Amino acid sequence: MATRAVSRDSAGGIPDGMASLKFRAIWSGFWAEPWSFKWTCLYVFFEYVRPQQIYDVLEGPPYALFCIGAAALAFVLEGLRFRSKSVMNWLMLAFTIVVLLSSTFASYPEISFSKLNNYVNWIVAFVLIANSASNERRWFLFILLFMLWNTKMSQHGFRSFLVGSWGNGGAPGWFRNSGEFALEMCLFIPITFHFMLGLAPRLTRKQLVLLTFLPVSAVLSVVATGSRGGQLALACVGLWMLMRSRSKVRGLLTLAVVTPLIWLVIPQSQKVRFQEAGTDETSLARIAYWKAGREMAKDHPFLGVGYENWVPYYGGKYAAKSEIVERLNIRGERVVEVSHNSFIEIMSQLGYTGLALFCALLGAIWYVNGRTRRVLRKLGERGRFMQHMSLGLDAGVVGFAVAGFFMAVAFYPFLWFQLAMTAGLHAAALGLAQGTSAGFDPLRAAMQAPKSWARVAGAPTVGWRNPHARPSRAVHTNRRAIVDPRPEGA
Repeated sequence: MATRAVSRDSAGGIPDGMASLKFRAIWSGFWAEPWSFKWTCLYVFFEYVRPQQIYDVLEGPPYALFCIGAAALAFVLEGLRFRSKSVMNWLMLAFTIVVLLSSTFASYPEISFSKLNNYVNWIVAFVLIANSASNERRWFLFILLFMLWNTKMSQHGFRSFLVGSWGNGGAPGWFRNSGEFALEMCLFIPITFHFMLGLAPRLTRKQLVLLTFLPVSAVLSVVATGSRGGQLALACVGLWMLMRSRSKVRGLLTLAVVTPLIWLVIPQSQKVRFQEAGTDETSLARIAYWKAGREMAKDHPFLGVGYENWVPYYGGKYAAKSEIVERLNIRGERVVEVSHNSFIEIMSQLGYTGLALFCALLGAIWYVNGRTRRVLRKLGERGRFMQHMSLGLDAGVVGFAVAGFFMAVAFYPFLWFQLAMTAGLHAAALGLAQGTSAGFDPLRAAMQAPKSWARVAGAPTVGWRNPHARPSRAVHTNRRAIVDPRPEGA
């Protein structure tokens, strides 16, 4: 009978060198992955960091569009292996149908279809991330790079905090505004925290100390943004993580010490903004927008006023009635802002149908991550890393829901990347549990291994001495035993 043990290198697992964060192992491991995965990672870099908008020498070509196109082409050439299968796929399909119908029957359909490429971009990104980062090794590499791109922003926020520069944003593009930057950091914090916990047994004390800088810099970045919605989301994420923690007393003591210290360093002007919340001009303007959004949904309950139709519809029907939110540009023209609420944004533009599916997508992250943890618990310590990462993604939903209540970011990358990473993680967990994670092939491993490694526990040599022999269920590759854990006869 074949041995049932599974090595760390098997089934797409994380090799010891990668898990110990050794640069050479990570670098060689990344370049050994399929091109669809590599192009997808490069796309995320250009979408998040936007170096072409930071350095003039890179300005010009649409780098992100080129990378996502190359990733999609590579994905097709590699055989369209759709490994991610969960309720998210059906919810995404249903939500996409609502977006298309809303655009077709919109008040201003030409505007809807002119901006539809933005939503299509997130759908393609979801498919690529969920199906390319679909085993433990690739998911580890993806999240490591994702953290690196975010660290590029958090260290700038950390420097802003140290020098007392308040109200700064992140990288150009999606995170330039301080509120959106704060929201991204609220998603980044639980991911980095659980990344540390998941790999803790394999890391040195020095590595853990260095990794601690990531969540700390992100927390201080949120404080430096001065965004009330972002700071409230940060507090809610902290409380959520405390409730889910096994060390509640230690966590409560940490919050009891850290929270007053943060309040002490916040400028008085920010404290005044918190005290005036609900009565200041900004709050009154947003309340007026939210009221108008509810009226839009009431008048157009099924499909809303149309995808991306908030600005023209509000400008044509509500702007003249409201003096509170009236703003003029340098030419004296009336400026209509966004709704400053992701749920109102969806409800007004896609109706109650879109809002129900939008909330279902948020809930699906919790649901799928819960199923992921149930699968991984059976693996014991072997599933430790992915269990922790599922908890980090869960906490991100809290950050998005709270901060998103004060920002119109439904069609920003936040939610769609959380969905994609959750779907990929679930596929990796299922593959690990089944011992066939995303492309692990014992026969192929044997054919690529040296002859001296191909015989394990009396297994016949495959491919050299008897090419017609039935392949063994246990082979050697990379000097490690790789054993198929499937039951006999499977």
